[in-house]
Amino acid sequence: MSDIEDTKTVLFGVSVDSVDSHKRFREQEKFGFSLLADTEFEVSKQYSGVMERFNASKRVTFVIDKAGYIRAIDKDVKVQTHGEDVVKLLKKTLPRIEVGQPAPDFIAKDGAGKLHQLSKLQDKKNVILAFYPRDFGRG
Repeated sequence: MSDIEDTKTVLFGVSVDSVDSHKRFREQEKFGFSLLADTEFEVSKQYSGVMERFNASKRVTFVIDKAGYIRAIDKDVKVQTHGEDVVKLLKKTLPRIEVGQPAPDFIAKDGAGKLHQLSKLQDKKNVILAFYPRDFGRG
């Protein structure tokens, strides 16, 4: 788990099993992460899909960045090496921003709802991104 936590990533397991079932399984297996109970299949339908024959979620892993964008999807999960595979996927897909390196692409809305994408501005304009904690008013 520490290799995953080192990437400033939170990990959740999701299945359609009950909260009580997850609690027992987590204690038995000594998992260091939370298991989410998707008993109504809502998350599974949106993300992984459902194996109707087994009444279960399909085994898929998603990497979602801090901005909420899906950066990678692993549909070929190998249970025996999944932890190591996730760490490799995180290191490969999450942007590492350093001076002199290309900026990661992004899409964001402005106050009028207009979408802006960094890659659409390449070779046209310089870009300044000024971050601030929250919009507490003017300034």
